[in-house]
Amino acid sequence: MREFTASTMRSLAFLTRLPPARRAFTGTHPLGEDVHAFPLAGLIAALPAALILFLGPAVGLSALVVAALAVAAMVFVTGALHEDGLGDVADGLGGHHERERALAIMKDSRVGSYGALALVLSIALRIGLLAELVEAGPIGAALAMLGIAAASRGAMAWLWASLPSASVGGTADRMGRPDRRNGRAALLIGDGLFLVSGILAVGFGPTLAGFLLGGLVLLWFRGFIERRLGGQTGDCLGASQQLVEIAALLGLALGSG
Repeated sequence: MREFTASTMRSLAFLTRLPPARRAFTGTHPLGEDVHAFPLAGLIAALPAALILFLGPAVGLSALVVAALAVAAMVFVTGALHEDGLGDVADGLGGHHERERALAIMKDSRVGSYGALALVLSIALRIGLLAELVEAGPIGAALAMLGIAAASRGAMAWLWASLPSASVGGTADRMGRPDRRNGRAALLIGDGLFLVSGILAVGFGPTLAGFLLGGLVLLWFRGFIERRLGGQTGDCLGASQQLVEIAALLGLALGSG
């Protein structure tokens, strides 16, 4: 239990900007060994957003405003870590560049047209789909937010473990690639938390739709980056989190509509 707590704190220190977690993590422990704690770290990171989704309608805020505040809370807590990855991947792979050129673009801190469009669409879709869930029920939306946060971080861990590094010396490479067992464990834990929270939130049918759509998008993205890059990078991991979150939200919204 103590080791799992330490793994969770190290995961929070990397995946969020929460001061307590960052102060607690001062060592050089390979993050790849902690990925089984990614789903719980994601759930903890989503607590402020879930609270907004639950309480916002009670104080008279519209579903759209509540959803926008919840997404803003997630961006603040994570420091836009995953959004940064999505933008970089969109810039690098959106223009059909060769592998080396795509990797160079992804390392560039500047945001191009593809990256900007991807970020705008990601934010817009997440706000719109969350608003749909809020209108269906604030408690359900809050539970769904927690489950999706856990599942999408588990998906990140599985992707990291399932592909070699495409960028030697990059962030994901330096952190120590997890073994496949830990990657599968993270995926199973994240999926389990999603299924439980989803069924409690919106029922079995919508939860199954979200689960299947998120899984299909994750598998598609894995195949896509394997063909284009020959492996994964830290930016790819962040992009996978965003894509799985959007897909799961879409499945829940479609199923509960």
